[in-house]
Amino acid sequence: MDRLTEEALCDLQAQVLVLRMALRALIRTHPDPDACLAAWRTTVSDIASGPAVLPVYARGSEYVTERCHAFAEDWTAELVEHAVACKGS
Repeated sequence: MDRLTEEALCDLQAQVLVLRMALRALIRTHPDPDACLAAWRTTVSDIASGPAVLPVYARGSEYVTERCHAFAEDWTAELVEHAVACKGS
């Protein structure tokens, strides 16, 4: 892998990590985990309603849409775990 490609890949991975950290901080401080989960599910369903939610450059990419759904499923699972843990405390 050439240096520019490696740097670009590292930048993207770092951005994803920071976004995940920000989302974890958000759900940890949200006063109503169930409402947070409901809002998340609504947002995810917006993606399924059409490509308009995706940026223009990604609308024609089935791969981007597929990866978006996969990451959304991961986040849904994390939010569910958090909501369940809050009910148990």
